[in-house]
Amino acid sequence: MDRKLTTIFASDVVGFSKMMGMDEVNTLKILKERREVIDGIIDEHAGIIFGSAGDSVIAEFSSPIKAAEAAVATQLKMKTMNVDQAESDQMTFRVGINIGDVMVTDDNLFGDAVNIAARLEAAARPAGICVSKTVFDMINRKILVSFEDAGELELKNIEIPIKAFHVTENKGIARFTQDSEKIHTEVKKAEPGSVAVMFFKNLSADEEQEYFCEGFSEDLLSMLSRYNKLVVISSHASFSYKEKSKSFKEIGKELGVRYVIHGSVRKLGPKMRINANLVSTENENSIWSNNFDLSVDEVFDVQDQIAEEIVSTIVGRVEEDLLKATKTKRPDNMNAYDLVLQGLEYAKKGNLFREHTATAVEIFEKAIEADPSYGRAHAWRACSLGNLMDWDGEQKPEVLERCMESVDRALELDPNEPEIHRIMGFIKFYGERDFDLGRYHFGKARELCPSDVFIICKYAQMLNFCGEYEKALIELERAKRLDPFSNDLVFGPLALCHYWLGNNDEAIEIFKTIKILNWHLFYLAAIHAKKGDKELAKEKLKEAKAVSGMDINQFIDSQPYTKEELAKSLRDVLKTIDV
Repeated sequence: MDRKLTTIFASDVVGFSKMMGMDEVNTLKILKERREVIDGIIDEHAGIIFGSAGDSVIAEFSSPIKAAEAAVATQLKMKTMNVDQAESDQMTFRVGINIGDVMVTDDNLFGDAVNIAARLEAAARPAGICVSKTVFDMINRKILVSFEDAGELELKNIEIPIKAFHVTENKGIARFTQDSEKIHTEVKKAEPGSVAVMFFKNLSADEEQEYFCEGFSEDLLSMLSRYNKLVVISSHASFSYKEKSKSFKEIGKELGVRYVIHGSVRKLGPKMRINANLVSTENENSIWSNNFDLSVDEVFDVQDQIAEEIVSTIVGRVEEDLLKATKTKRPDNMNAYDLVLQGLEYAKKGNLFREHTATAVEIFEKAIEADPSYGRAHAWRACSLGNLMDWDGEQKPEVLERCMESVDRALELDPNEPEIHRIMGFIKFYGERDFDLGRYHFGKARELCPSDVFIICKYAQMLNFCGEYEKALIELERAKRLDPFSNDLVFGPLALCHYWLGNNDEAIEIFKTIKILNWHLFYLAAIHAKKGDKELAKEKLKEAKAVSGMDINQFIDSQPYTKEELAKSLRDVLKTIDV
């Protein structure tokens, strides 16, 4: 019997027997309608149905990501189809996903992998998705969702407890997630100062020092990003090569860069050795390299030296005053720096689990205790507190007060840290609707770090809400250049840009690239209304309301347009559908 590794998607209806007992004819009619939609979603995501009995569906996918995307799309569509239906006509599904080795015979699949998927489906919440740890490991940075730990599940007829996770709506900051495989922007000619900083390898015996290597690499990239004469590729793009075995020439071609910086860190107690290399991607020759033996508290001096020597080598000369401006304010206590890097390790996964965000807050507070004058620790504490409120779905006055205290203190301590201005810009523009001050801080963050894709995208979105779409489009095209892989972070504001510029077809195509649509669906509904397709517009508006939980007025109120006529224009288009 043939065997293969595959992803199993199992689904059934919650309370199906009860529905059948009440009205068999109507239940089967509703099931047929829902199955047509679900079967279509599975097919669109390259899945193959191999089992179907009663209300259940079992399908296989070659990719766990495709299976998860199909599951999310299924639940969103079912949620939409339940809107405005009598309770007796609503139908709710559960989905379980597992990956494993299966036996193949006569177009059917057998084995524990299939059985576990079915049992996970039974353990899922109504309208929920439950995935095994193996699936979680493969999808958790690939699609924009959050998770709750379901623990070790004792599943019927399965000998070993299965570690599982519930999939939930995305919460918290999505800055550090959503790894990408597909290159969306092809760079025909690399600029003279184009460079990618790779993830510095951890050569320490302690695997937990990985966070230090990532933090060191990210800090070096951030320092170089502030230098206007360099085009520095985002860490989202360059760090994606960490697990890939590609030559520097291949990386250079894919990212469109002339230079690659790579290296390693070996840390042993208070001592470490850092190796750094600058390589030409054209011929893979090393242009510059250096080894640094240092104590932990000298790490900033080494970062400065590497940045200075790389800039000198690439650009040919160094503007001393500008290089001084790139130096971030150093903590007085090196333990505070190490704690911030540890906190960032959890903050980067903050939208996966609430616990990660809560842990990040705790570690940043320890960093502040170690060095109360370290502005960066205050900034990330503020950011993480904001994410915690997003997880909890409410702005608790005491948490909001702690958040504002942190960001105010951070700005006072380190007024040249771009992340602080980005956070302050968000609070002022979106939270307090102080548009002038919010715009100042977003602009300052963009000025201080011109190659940070996240900051560029947030700046561009702010420009959209100010009605400056052409300017926003220029910023987003630059973001696409700095991150050829791109993701929803870029595509969301880009689609919005084209909506307001009247490029309806282009906006629709960009919306299609967004993995999970939420509030974007209101704009998609408005586009179809403008194109005269009222039926499709109504369908998308219904989806928008179901998925976001907002009506038209609530949605408009959530969009911080600085000009009333812009909000009115959007409201008027949506009102023409909502009849």
